[in-house]
Amino acid sequence: MRFGRFLLLLALAAVVAVVSLAASWLTRPLALAAETAEVSIEPGRTPREIADAWVKAGVQTSPLLLYQWFRWSGRDRQIKAGSYEIGAGTTPIRLLDKMVRGDETLAAVRFHEGWTFRQIRAELARAESLKPSTASLSDGEVMTALGAGGISPEGRFHPDTYLYSKGSSDLAVLKRAYRAMERRLGEAWQERDPATPLQSAEEALTLASIVEKETGTAADRGRVAGVFVNRLRLGMPL
Repeated sequence: MRFGRFLLLLALAAVVAVVSLAASWLTRPLALAAETAEVSIEPGRTPREIADAWVKAGVQTSPLLLYQWFRWSGRDRQIKAGSYEIGAGTTPIRLLDKMVRGDETLAAVRFHEGWTFRQIRAELARAESLKPSTASLSDGEVMTALGAGGISPEGRFHPDTYLYSKGSSDLAVLKRAYRAMERRLGEAWQERDPATPLQSAEEALTLASIVEKETGTAADRGRVAGVFVNRLRLGMPL
């Protein structure tokens, strides 16, 4: 009987020791091979593959420990695809929280007002960690891929700063900029002066592009636009 109790106490002590070690590991910052570690998680990757990826990226711990933590937490299937970066001080708990929240590392690309499509494409080619899926396409093929075949790309992309997950495609960024311009153009057309001689939103965009090319400063655009509007009222084409 005493021997049985001894074995029970020994087993309980072992459990307490394991729990204590696990708690200590979960709350202790992970050692990194460099200042940061970065991993891109593709859709469909398993928790084991994700754990292996972090270790290969420089997280100095056992991939089996990470994998078992993901599983034990009950949130292993909640990990979201995306690009993640961690630095010093990141514990296993915070690492998993980051992936479950989808707290991705984002990069940015900016399209400036007045840029030609050639300048926009050049900026996309320089952008950090952006897949060049349109690099081999002509301008016309890019517009077709955007669902706007036969439309000139000039003036079709809203100037703004666009955030994206590292590993995203340049076409995805272009789609956002194209749709943003479509929305802005639609809103502007709805708010147009009823007396305008312009017949469509397309004409308004064409006029805006012409005015932009004809003026050196934003302050001159109203005057130059007025000249073109007067020509339209006289029946002169853009």
